[in-house]
Amino acid sequence: MKGTSSDSLTGVSTIVIGGGILGAVTLWELAHAGMSCALLEAGAFGRESTGKSAAVVRTHYSNPQVVRMALRSRDALANLPGVLGCDPVYRRDGYLFVVDAADREHAIANRAMQAAEGALSVEVGLDDLDGYLPGIDPEGISYVLYEEDSGFADPLATTIAYVEAARGLGAHAYEGAPVEAILVEHGAVFGVRAGGRTIGCDTIVLAAGAWSPALAATAGIELPVRITREQDVIYGTAPEQPVRHAVSMQVDRTYIRPLVEEGDSLLLVGRGFPKPYDHVDADRYSPEIDEEFERDARARMTARFPRLRGMRFRHGRVGLYSITPDWHPLLGPVEGVAGLHLATGGSGHCFKLGPAIGELVAGEILGTPVSYADIHDFRLGRFADGDVFRSTYGGNRA
Repeated sequence: MKGTSSDSLTGVSTIVIGGGILGAVTLWELAHAGMSCALLEAGAFGRESTGKSAAVVRTHYSNPQVVRMALRSRDALANLPGVLGCDPVYRRDGYLFVVDAADREHAIANRAMQAAEGALSVEVGLDDLDGYLPGIDPEGISYVLYEEDSGFADPLATTIAYVEAARGLGAHAYEGAPVEAILVEHGAVFGVRAGGRTIGCDTIVLAAGAWSPALAATAGIELPVRITREQDVIYGTAPEQPVRHAVSMQVDRTYIRPLVEEGDSLLLVGRGFPKPYDHVDADRYSPEIDEEFERDARARMTARFPRLRGMRFRHGRVGLYSITPDWHPLLGPVEGVAGLHLATGGSGHCFKLGPAIGELVAGEILGTPVSYADIHDFRLGRFADGDVFRSTYGGNRA
């Protein structure tokens, strides 16, 4: 393992497996509380599903405590420079939720619930929509919400900022450090096997995304997680300007945002739920954009925004979703294996919830639970108990 040694990890209380956003925030929260902790990442920090995320930040969710988690996370992302001493990672450029007639009443009801939780939005009349989305064809659009304080973030910069801040507090964090197994004896974890050797600890946080099911299996735990291959396409729009807001175009089953962290006049386009899903092995999938997917994304975008017909394909991102049966994450302690905690099963929407999830998972370990959400509701055992989350629109429009 790169840069690790037996001496450097001796006496570590907690090991976090996985260096995406959930592992990075959990590490920082533990280190901030003074716990001796380490993070082991098989590849490079934030380079898998997190770094390939569209990183849209919104509060339009179906369940009150998830709305509260989204609010907590959005505030954390906006205030990150003051908390971590890093450069800004968040763009408060606004977010629009655009629906057809079939989802209009659902969106109206959701908005009322969200407002009661402090997540504010305004209704945008169709006559005013061009002011937010210049050149849009309003065909089929029935209802639009605008969240002024939402937007998008740089997912890679955010993750690295948390890791570096945790290191500054004394935590260890290593890239190129794949964990081979979680070690369990007498119903409790006692360490991990990494690089062919045993590293002892009292607590393990499994935050390895698409690789979590295989690692959980080494501890005798089956995670109900499906792995899907997900694609986003990046277009150059010059001389036209890209859409300036983050948008969930529910009416077209797309999501879009300007990719400002990579340059001017770039637009990221992805497909939203419902859509066909490509189930894959996390270690064996094509990293290239499918031509058919690119053609479909282009057709949907240019039909909705005729002014962008001249946009040009630049490149794409292919990552993985780790999908649970109810499209909500698996968080907290695992019954039957003392010391094992989950921070996984993001189901394609957990970057925007990452700061709250890290606080939630770390709070359970530290004995300082948060007030805005109950980690018990996200437990692995909820499926057997029939106590699952419901989504207004289905799938990852959670």
